[in-house]
Amino acid sequence: MISEAEKLGIKSIITTTHYYKGVYSSDRVLDNFYEVKSRAKDLEIELLLGYEVFLCTALPDIISEKREYTLNSSKYLLFELPFNVMPIAVNSAILKLNSEGLVPIIAHPERNRYFVRDIEKLTNLIETKCLIQVDAASIVGVYGVNVKRFVKKLIKLNLVNFVASDAHSPEAYAQWYLKAFEIVKNWAGEEYTDKIFSYNQNIIINPILN
Repeated sequence: MISEAEKLGIKSIITTTHYYKGVYSSDRVLDNFYEVKSRAKDLEIELLLGYEVFLCTALPDIISEKREYTLNSSKYLLFELPFNVMPIAVNSAILKLNSEGLVPIIAHPERNRYFVRDIEKLTNLIETKCLIQVDAASIVGVYGVNVKRFVKKLIKLNLVNFVASDAHSPEAYAQWYLKAFEIVKNWAGEEYTDKIFSYNQNIIINPILN
C-alpha cells in the first residue's frame, strides 16, 4: 500500500487504525505502527499515527486522553458512525468535543444511509462545527451509484473538507485515488480539488499549522 502511494507522489500518510472500544483493541497499535514504519524506511513517505474512532463507545476515552486518539497528535479527531442508524446524541457529542478544543471530522458520511436519505442530518452536524471527509472509493463508484451521486452533491455544495484514500488494500491507491482526483477536478475545478486532496491535509500534517 505504501509503495503504491509513493508511485502517486504522496509524501505523507496518516495511519488511521480503527478504535472501537470493546471490539478493536489498541494495545498493539504503537508496536505495529513502528514495525510498519521500520519496514517502509526505504520509501520516501512519512508515516504519522492516527485513529478512526467509533464515537459512540469512545467519547469518554477521548475526553480523558485528549490528543491520544487524534490525527498526528493534532486537535483533529477522525470519527465514524454506524452505517444504518444515526445515534441520538451525536450533535451533543460533537459540541462536547468542540468544548474540549478538538475538531471532529466525520469519516465517509456518504456511506451512511441516513445521510444519503436526508442531507439535512449531515448539514446539522456541519453547523455544530464538524468537518467532512469522504473516500476516494466513493467518488469512483466502488460503493454504488447512490453513494457516488451523494458524494458528488456534497462536493458541488463545497461541504467536503478532505478526500481520503481510506486504504485497506493497494488498490485504494493504484486504482482509485488518482482517478478520484481527476473526477473531482472535473466536478469542482482544480482549486477546490487541491484544497480537499492536499492543502487541508497539510494543516493536520504540519505541527506548526495545527
